[in-house]
Amino acid sequence: MTNRDMDAPPLNEDELNEIYNWVDTIPLSRPKRHIGRDFADGVLMAEIVQHYIPRIVDIHNYSLAHSVQQKQYNWNTLNTKVFRKMGFQITQKNIDAVISVVPEAVERILKVVQVKISMYLDNKEQNQIHQQEKPVEVQQNQNKVNNKQAPNNKSNEKDLIIQDQKETIEILELKIQKLEQLVKLKDSKIQQLMQKLQQAGIK
Repeated sequence: MTNRDMDAPPLNEDELNEIYNWVDTIPLSRPKRHIGRDFADGVLMAEIVQHYIPRIVDIHNYSLAHSVQQKQYNWNTLNTKVFRKMGFQITQKNIDAVISVVPEAVERILKVVQVKISMYLDNKEQNQIHQQEKPVEVQQNQNKVNNKQAPNNKSNEKDLIIQDQKETIEILELKIQKLEQLVKLKDSKIQQLMQKLQQAGIK
């Protein structure tokens, strides 16, 4: 196990319900019937990360799998190409447990992924804020250096700035989408509770 390998911790009932509710807010390519079997091949896990951080996931790398070998390939690809970029990797033990549909194995990994997505987006946002709040003197010095660069370098820097701004907008749009989904979920729960109260004769 390397320093970045994580052994997904067990979850209590509240944490499990939180994970189920979170997954329900994310549009996935397949309907969720049995979460252990649904996520065993890693495809839906890739879709979840792509939903929040699309630029680090190439969904075409992951195909619906029935064989253990193909499932291992999908999870290993996730581990090395996606999770590593998010600053962690899960252990082979956890991967084997998910593929074998061990109860609550995938929920534990989903919790880790949920936390890491949040940290990744927060760090990205903080970096953007830090760049925007650089002292004027530092910015002026950078401008002087930039002015000495060749026109091609200026063009490259502009492209990088534009790309950075696009990523910032993308992150903010994803956060807004996530908040909207949470509001809808809460409204649905309130509606269900009201219906139960009415059925029980409580007004």
